[in-house]
Amino acid sequence: MVASQKLVGNIPIAATSVLAKDTTAAKNIVFIHMSWGGMWAFDYYIKFFVQAGYNAHALDLRGHGKSGGSVSGATMQDYVDDIRTVIIELRIQNTIIIGHSMGGLIALMYSAQYGSLATVSLDGSPTLEAQETSERKKYPASYTPQDSGMPTNPIKAMFMLPDIYPWCLMKMKKKLKTESGVARSERKKGVSVPKERLKQPLLFIGAEKGISLPFGIGIEKARIQANYYGAPVIEIKGATHPGLLIGKYWKDSAKAILSWLRENNL
Repeated sequence: MVASQKLVGNIPIAATSVLAKDTTAAKNIVFIHMSWGGMWAFDYYIKFFVQAGYNAHALDLRGHGKSGGSVSGATMQDYVDDIRTVIIELRIQNTIIIGHSMGGLIALMYSAQYGSLATVSLDGSPTLEAQETSERKKYPASYTPQDSGMPTNPIKAMFMLPDIYPWCLMKMKKKLKTESGVARSERKKGVSVPKERLKQPLLFIGAEKGISLPFGIGIEKARIQANYYGAPVIEIKGATHPGLLIGKYWKDSAKAILSWLRENNL
């Protein structure tokens, strides 16, 4: 399993691709990371889905990881544009979009604008249509996980994220950087993605313990979104918000997505 890494576009955007053995028959999955994160968050998923016969692609949004640009001032639409750049430059077709947290909302935005074979939101930030409250507040140009309530004390972090092994938790905390305050303000105010714009199959995944962190999403918000979009929702028992990707139950989530894709002949 060999990863091909490239920098594409003017910013540029860092992207990685891992291809299935039979690339001619394989559909493409593009993974979109959460706030403060990077493509590294989907390492387990990439390996899993390539072994299941899919081509897997992931990117660092601008200002994240190995990508150029800055998170300061970046908008949600900027992040959508980053995905579009990668898909065009790498000539990715037959695309399934999977996003986590902020990336879940970006996945819906992208799919509404450009289409996709299917879209999966993993504990995704809610759209305006599925938000219970709307907040008009201006945040700093950039902010850290600690600014949003990520505990600095390792013991407290392990208590709040019991499904993530301590070594993995410490690794995650080192990798998390800063995020755009502008994009956060937009999410809090509400980003509209009308259901009429989404014609493809949709799936919402919710973590049972998603709200163990102040910035977590969780199963209840996933259910509200699924209800609005008329889509199925799957709860991952025992999983926390970041644990959906790197915790003990990540494979439960990946298997649920794979089963759903196959049910939809994707």
